[in-house]
Amino acid sequence: MQFITIRFFHINGLINKLKAFVLTGKLWNQPWEASGLLFAKQLGTGAGKGFSIWPDWGTYAFLGLWEREEDAQYFFEHDKRWLEFSGFCQSISGWDATPWKGHGTWNNLQPFEFEDTNESWDGPVAVITRASIRRSQAIRFWMNVPSSSRGIENQAGLIFAKGVGEIPLLEQATFSLWENVQALDAFAYRSRSHAPMIKKTRQYQWYTEEMFVRMKTKEIINYKL
Repeated sequence: MQFITIRFFHINGLINKLKAFVLTGKLWNQPWEASGLLFAKQLGTGAGKGFSIWPDWGTYAFLGLWEREEDAQYFFEHDKRWLEFSGFCQSISGWDATPWKGHGTWNNLQPFEFEDTNESWDGPVAVITRASIRRSQAIRFWMNVPSSSRGIENQAGLIFAKGVGEIPLLEQATFSLWENVQALDAFAYRSRSHAPMIKKTRQYQWYTEEMFVRMKTKEIINYKL
């Protein structure tokens, strides 16, 4: 079964932030590579809760999709670049999960193998929502983000949410973690702040590509180095 790791690097100090920025830049030309690594993204984050046009220079995100949990464990313990990057950090948080449900693509790829059963899940649910924003619609999209983000920040059952991205303003995603599927569904399908955003997405065709992934969360990670 595929295994997903989401990690957030929390960095303090100007020197460490500069080092992290430089190393992240190198990953554009030399992406993460490791045995069993199927798909990986190193991402910047937005200021505050992440739903901002301004970057958060002290937080970076990592998404890894693995063939097996053991591959991820070996990578985190032995990969030289990972150890170098984590050495800049005050702390690392995130979660481990397995793919559950989803649709769409990321850079024309759909690497996740979703379950083909309808079994329920009572534990925490993690979500990736990701989109490529049309250049012609970028201003209109970002004008609508503040009202939508206020809704998710105050949503019952939300454990954590952060806006992340590959290309500022155009390649955006949100990683979020929920207490259970009921809390997630309440926001996704019944939230007064979220419903208008969905309607406008269809009306203005903001995206050229999008992806939505639900994950069964196996472990929530929050530790200091």
